[in-house]
Amino acid sequence: MIDKPVEVRKILSKNLKEQRNKLGYTQEKLAEISGLSIQTINDIEGGRKWLSDKTISKLATALHIECYQLLVPDLKNQNKNEIIQTRQILGLMKKLKKNIMYQIEENFIDFLKASQ
Repeated sequence: MIDKPVEVRKILSKNLKEQRNKLGYTQEKLAEISGLSIQTINDIEGGRKWLSDKTISKLATALHIECYQLLVPDLKNQNKNEIIQTRQILGLMKKLKKNIMYQIEENFIDFLKASQ
């Protein structure tokens, strides 16, 4: 059985590091912006410290993201999968529309032929 608290800490640590690096922040810079200590940032990223809702809020604000984004596993890949699924659905809709238009044209031609 997976240890849920450890898994959540890993997710939090990974997301925090990724977003911090994306913004070009050092741990020191993030500590300064968030009002937390450098040691606290280091402990969170190392998975050694859990944090309160207030601390999550401070970090999310400093990183320009929503709080939940620090706790969602593999958010980037989820977004990629949603984009792929959306493209697949749009492709299917185009095929269906084309098929429906073809059927309408065929029925209309048959109707015109029958009415002559």
